[in-house]
Amino acid sequence: MPKLTSYPRWLIHEQNLQTYYNSLLLSGEAPKVAKLIQQNPENFAHLIKLLTTKGLPLSSRMGIGVVMEELAGTAVLENHIHLLLPLTQEHDARLRADACYYLELSGNPVALSTLQACLQDTDPSVREMAQDAIIHLKRLMH
Repeated sequence: MPKLTSYPRWLIHEQNLQTYYNSLLLSGEAPKVAKLIQQNPENFAHLIKLLTTKGLPLSSRMGIGVVMEELAGTAVLENHIHLLLPLTQEHDARLRADACYYLELSGNPVALSTLQACLQDTDPSVREMAQDAIIHLKRLMH
């Protein structure tokens, strides 16, 4: 079995890496994606690009959620919140709500001001996720 850190040559191209992650997610291998990203944190951006893909299957979105939960509290997630913050401004309310949850998982208090702004979102699920995230992050700070 190949090591998780080794990627096939065809994955050098960004789109192919997203395709690879998506195929793993669709196969229920979210923990493998999390390990690959932990070993190669620079590839976290590819997961975010995949998340923002129009028409992404629900199972892939759920798999990304599992990856984020696996990365909760790690330096990988905390150090990449700059990629998550803009997602709170996306058109899709599901994506905005997911972003609030992922910011919570990051444990990074830098996200608080963005989450405060999300309390004014037009969608109630986004407001609820933002409120939960704020409570969680404030608890971590004390």
